[in-house]
Amino acid sequence: MSGNAVREYLTTQGLNLPADEVEMAVLAVQTILQMAQAEIDTSVIWYEENNFNLATKLGVNIQDIYSSQDQDIFKSENNIVHTLRQLYLAIDSWCSRHQDLCVSLFLFENTTTSKCLVRLILHGVTLPAYLSCDQQHQQQYLFVRSATTGWLSQINDIDEWLKDGSLKGIQIGASQLSVPITDIQGQVLGVLYVSHTHKNAFAKSELIDWIAMAVAIVPFMINIQAAMLAEQTKGNNNDKDTIH
Repeated sequence: MSGNAVREYLTTQGLNLPADEVEMAVLAVQTILQMAQAEIDTSVIWYEENNFNLATKLGVNIQDIYSSQDQDIFKSENNIVHTLRQLYLAIDSWCSRHQDLCVSLFLFENTTTSKCLVRLILHGVTLPAYLSCDQQHQQQYLFVRSATTGWLSQINDIDEWLKDGSLKGIQIGASQLSVPITDIQGQVLGVLYVSHTHKNAFAKSELIDWIAMAVAIVPFMINIQAAMLAEQTKGNNNDKDTIH
């Protein structure tokens, strides 16, 4: 299954990378997701920032955060607390391997009325917790552009993009990588964003690792997105009940 997903992703994105090496990296990510254990301050994952609360957004009860038990992540589709912790540990492992300046995982919220990104995980420099995918943000944030277009973007020299107007506003680092996370139909579920302090920083090995991460975490992003949509539906129903 992962082999087909890898080849489909590489073909769709037009990436000339060895599929077998990406497949091996996917297996490595899956192993970390399954086996990684560490104590994490709950406020690091379940943050509250600028009037945005991640637990509230995903419909997670605060008691569940503190009482969650380790489970088989590949069979615990309803345990968003455990899933998000394992995703944090997997991304942390890749960050340690590549010494990135900033890495963030965003969930794409695509409704009939708006398109927004929800920050799930952050390592390094702070990025917005919740932002719309409007034209202004597409011009400033590479990960917003990937969320709306579905295309992977790699910038080897931020200064060049700023000079020719391809990007605008304050940028992080000298190199950036934005990897869309897509389901089997090609719909965007989220985006992995990586930045480096140096120009031309993304070697083949790092591209392979982050693309493998994007492929490996698809089922978990589907579950988290479903939890967010369920919370939105519940909120809409509550609003209707209040009106009646």
